[in-house]
Amino acid sequence: MPPAEIWIDGLVQSSTYITMAFGMVLVFSILGILNWTHGQYYMLGAVAVYYGVTAAGIPFPLAMLIAGVIIAGLGMLVKKVIIDRVSDALYVGAVTLALIFFLEGLTSMVFGMQDKGLAEVMPGTIDFGIFSISYQKLAVVAFTVVVLVAMYAVLNGTKVGLSIRAVAQEPRAASLYGVRVDRVSLIVMAIGWALAAWAGCIMAPVYSINPFIGRAPMLFSLLAIVIGGLGSLTGAIIGGLILGFLNSIMAFYISYYSEAVLFVLVIILLLIRPQGLFGAPVK
Repeated sequence: MPPAEIWIDGLVQSSTYITMAFGMVLVFSILGILNWTHGQYYMLGAVAVYYGVTAAGIPFPLAMLIAGVIIAGLGMLVKKVIIDRVSDALYVGAVTLALIFFLEGLTSMVFGMQDKGLAEVMPGTIDFGIFSISYQKLAVVAFTVVVLVAMYAVLNGTKVGLSIRAVAQEPRAASLYGVRVDRVSLIVMAIGWALAAWAGCIMAPVYSINPFIGRAPMLFSLLAIVIGGLGSLTGAIIGGLILGFLNSIMAFYISYYSEAVLFVLVIILLLIRPQGLFGAPVK
């Protein structure tokens, strides 16, 4: 049985994957594309909050809010200037892949190649007797819960949320009822970017920061939505939980081989159930 610290680390990893995967699924549901630069928005969020706290002296919560808003605006700009001008989904994928190297290269020039760290925003630990957890890691989990509750409230209780759901289910019918599909797409792109950025922000005090930290979260978030089923928000949550705990537990037992085993397990799952756990059956 793995020690409690491994389960806690798995919960923290799951929280990151869930927040990012949720944004990826939203974008896929509306735009029909997998945004390969999602991990770089995670990285930009971490870098932005680092500069906001260390260089500008802004309190962490405010720096996090500003970083999310700025990167959401950047996402809207990328959609209007680049993605909307490329009609084919394959070419959109190629463009977003190219953006990975552009964003990482640009960040390397500004931020540097060396790891940097952000001091703990919430130092200290809370003791539960049989195990303890740092306030910083607890904040990561709490933030994910808040995000999920907020997104549920938005999607089910607001006009914008209902428009998003309508476009995700049947965009042509939604447009006939007066829903502006292009506007909804822009909003969803902003939400997706902001969620990825905030995931990077909240993890910045936990792990080191460099221009390439977004690659692993992007890969594991993608695996999470593949496990859960493309287009399924519930699947993104369950897939993120499964992947986070499995990755942490297997790393404890088999160290560097854990990722290889994880990929094999995902392949086996897709051979048995190609649509994922909550996806629509493949016809």
